[in-house]
Amino acid sequence: MDFYETVTERLERQHGPLAGRLRNALAGALEGGALNPGEALPSEREMAERFEVSRSTLRQSLKELAEMGLVATRPGMGTVVVGRIPKALTRLSGFTEDMRLRGLMAHSKVLERSIGPVSAESAFRTGLPLGTPVMTLVRLRLAGGEALSYERAVVPVSAVGEDYDGAGSLYERMDERDARPRRILQALQATEASAEIAKPLGIRAGAAVLEISQVGYDASGNAVEDAVSWYRGDRYKYVGEIKG
Repeated sequence: MDFYETVTERLERQHGPLAGRLRNALAGALEGGALNPGEALPSEREMAERFEVSRSTLRQSLKELAEMGLVATRPGMGTVVVGRIPKALTRLSGFTEDMRLRGLMAHSKVLERSIGPVSAESAFRTGLPLGTPVMTLVRLRLAGGEALSYERAVVPVSAVGEDYDGAGSLYERMDERDARPRRILQALQATEASAEIAKPLGIRAGAAVLEISQVGYDASGNAVEDAVSWYRGDRYKYVGEIKG
């Protein structure tokens, strides 16, 4: 079934105002894989004719799809499918590695970097002795020029070195010192973006984000990471495999 057939079928199964039905039909078709991420949607004129809607109705639906993070306007390409980035819960990988696997260039904007003794709260979570020198990093993680996550990480200085500037991959730097996490305890919850998080991510305050808290342990069982990341809910989805 092609794109038009998929959307038309979904339109016919719904009730209510046309604009809402069209938005839902398009969203369902795109999330269902009717077009692949990176593919351009047909022209507005063609879609309006095929779906028998006005251009203004179609534009409103496309605007709402863009707000949902499903499409975006690209110079010279028109409206293209963005799609959500899958993150496997069963694989120990960092942001840079995840983006690289999808053909995207990842980089970080360091918002804060400091070295000092571990806080009582972090020491409680990780078991690190009070007074342990740690590096605190607050970073905006980007891929393809788009901000996708806001991250606050605390790591022992011994795991990264005092000269680590935070711009490159944290896990690749830890690999150099054989300190990469080999086991992670992770908690995930849906929450609303605070103003502090929303502004650098380019989303409105109160928008849905995925909050991931984790403590990582190296091969010897020592805590080497205490981090919280907020991922844009319109761009990320988490997937996992459960076996009985």
